[in-house]
Amino acid sequence: MFRFVYIILLYNILSFRIGYGLKQNDDTTGTMCDCNCDVQIDIVKNFMKDLADVRKCKDKITNIETQLLRNRAAKPSSCIEAAASSLKNGVYEIQIKNLNVTDVEVFCEESVDFGGWLVIQRRQSGSVDFKRDWHDYKEGFGNITENYWIGLDTLHALTNNCEQELYIQMKRRNGQEYYAKYSKFLIGNEVEIYALKKLGDYSGNAGDSLRKHLGMKFSTYDRDNENAESNCAAEFEGAWWFNSCYHR
Repeated sequence: MFRFVYIILLYNILSFRIGYGLKQNDDTTGTMCDCNCDVQIDIVKNFMKDLADVRKCKDKITNIETQLLRNRAAKPSSCIEAAASSLKNGVYEIQIKNLNVTDVEVFCEESVDFGGWLVIQRRQSGSVDFKRDWHDYKEGFGNITENYWIGLDTLHALTNNCEQELYIQMKRRNGQEYYAKYSKFLIGNEVEIYALKKLGDYSGNAGDSLRKHLGMKFSTYDRDNENAESNCAAEFEGAWWFNSCYHR
């Protein structure tokens, strides 16, 4: 579109200048040669200038098109981008810039709270043992479409890539459902022992139970970092940001 418009404008400019030169030739026959030469030189100069401007615009348009193609070819960096065209639950590939990784498989949840949620943990049956050591929780484990944990390194990279929310969904055996939503969610790196550094505003019907664990370091049965005499991860057979376990 831009190229076409510039070509039409250039044609009109040249037509005007050539017509103006011919009119001058009819009015001043005595100096026809000098006037024609001057007009022709001016036309050539202006033509070259306009041609250079068109080429500059063409280069700018080409650069914009190239950048758009690069952005289109790049993998999405969130579930909001990855599932935008389908709006369906499922496994998608995203890139995590903080890890310099471009082919991370994640499960995107589109049926909860307007969708766009990346599932970091799913524990819905006893088919996968969640009483795991520090290494397993650091790297991640399980089946991404069933019971699994995404891994602390990946979770840290995701929460530090841009501002994130946290949505916790719980369902009792009788079918009753509860949820807790936090407007911000951030965890530290391995040096910081993946501490729970930030929680935003709470909303939901499950209660603001995670708030008491804010600031706590992550604990597994073999890396006890909580404020309790007992080993909460061993007692409850699962790792977490424990502060005196869940209810003490």
